[in-house]
Amino acid sequence: MFSPTIIASLLLGLSQIQSAVAQPVNASSVTITHLASDYFPNAKGDLSPFDVDVQFTGYNATTQSWLTGLNPASGSSDEEKARLITAAAYAKPFDANDPDMTEDKDSLLAAVAGNATTAVQKRTGTSYFTVAAGHAVVWHACQAFFGCVSGTTCTYSIAQNEAPRSQCQQVGSSTCCISWSNYNVQAGFFSTTWTTCNAEVTAQGDSSASCEGHGSSAQGGDVCLSNRATGCT
Repeated sequence: MFSPTIIASLLLGLSQIQSAVAQPVNASSVTITHLASDYFPNAKGDLSPFDVDVQFTGYNATTQSWLTGLNPASGSSDEEKARLITAAAYAKPFDANDPDMTEDKDSLLAAVAGNATTAVQKRTGTSYFTVAAGHAVVWHACQAFFGCVSGTTCTYSIAQNEAPRSQCQQVGSSTCCISWSNYNVQAGFFSTTWTTCNAEVTAQGDSSASCEGHGSSAQGGDVCLSNRATGCT
């Protein structure tokens, strides 16, 4: 449950957000799309949560070249293909010592084998927000990007009804990503998610976190702020 301070800040409106404004770097961007089912045609489970559909901005030429040349089909095994898809989601080479990347790779392979367990979430008329330690970003590093790309502190449209379904930007050594679950999420829920998540993370005193806004039926979908293009969960 959110504190009275957080509730009050939401009622005051979006104009109270004081984070710095930083326009996403549109001049240097690359769009990457990988449908996991293309690389695992005999999969026994739903692979759509692992699809990579993202516009990466602010990355150097070397990273952009690596991202565009990344081909999961070149993997010699399911394990290697899963590593390559995971690398694309994080915009960095697969690191077996990174617990987030390892967990994602293993989850993808479990879905391929039909061993994944998926919780069914019933969407109601009430939205809620989840702050977590998994898939976390250095929060202060990503604040300006999240505030801008959500449309809260900048005039910026992420074209939520079109592909891609993620926007990621490199800020220092941090990969900051905003992603959404479907094409029907309402535009206002992006700014609501950022405003609420930022207030909650600040109230908790977290230096790093991920945060997801779970939309109501009226809001149409979920919005995630994290370190990868494929969402919070």
